[in-house]
Amino acid sequence: MKFRLVSRLYQLVLLLLMAGSALAQVPARPQPQRLVNDLSGIFSSRQVQVLERALADFADSTSNQIVVVTVPELYGYDKAELSYEIGQQWGVGQKEFDNGLVILIKPKTATSNGEVFIATGYGLEGAVTDAFAKKVIEREMIPHFRQDDYYGGTVAALKVLLPVISGEISTDKYAASTDDGVLPSLLFLAFIGFVVFVLIISSGGNNQNMGGGNHRGGKDFTAADAFILGSILGNSHGRRGGSYGGGSFGGGSFGGGFGGFGGFGGGSFGGGGAGGSW
Repeated sequence: MKFRLVSRLYQLVLLLLMAGSALAQVPARPQPQRLVNDLSGIFSSRQVQVLERALADFADSTSNQIVVVTVPELYGYDKAELSYEIGQQWGVGQKEFDNGLVILIKPKTATSNGEVFIATGYGLEGAVTDAFAKKVIEREMIPHFRQDDYYGGTVAALKVLLPVISGEISTDKYAASTDDGVLPSLLFLAFIGFVVFVLIISSGGNNQNMGGGNHRGGKDFTAADAFILGSILGNSHGRRGGSYGGGSFGGGSFGGGFGGFGGFGGGSFGGGGAGGSW
């Protein structure tokens, strides 16, 4: 009798483990590979276009790969585990530098909290520390997300993450700043970026491939989009050669125009990052 009870308990535990394994499914790596993957449908097609182009240019000019993934659910994981699994299984970042970063967003619903997590590859843990990632989430992202402005929160985070990863500003300077400190100077740089992008678009944007693959520049890519794109990039692609936090910042060329994202490089993730809920 005792043996039969133990056997049944063992079978029950095994079934629960198998059920958990079946529920915990990481979204498949996109084909074609892209940096913005809106699986929950919280961005418009134009917003995806602007974000993809910004991140593709950043990847081209610095070799660092930042992936934005929105999900309707966590697929049986907690937000940290899912972020790491996406980064690891998709191979975000370059294999030799592990310089990938995953921004995971699960929007709030009537029955569940909103969740966000920033996961860093091994090579970016020195640049994007856990404390810094937490501050970006709390200061830049969640205030927008509480208003259902997922695009605004993502743009606000990227305006800070890109120049920090590129070494343009330090995490200490950002942590010590207020909304009247570092960010206005970044907006000034964004104005310069705006002028550059408007000139590019007006002179030949119709033939430029947008980072996501099928989108093209031209009539549906407006000056307002160019301004947002410039504000995201700021001056972050102006610093090349050398390294920051273990990752490479060589490679790529800004002057040659914008190409599509070339694909993930096989980076690894070791558990760095931070998250938040609302």
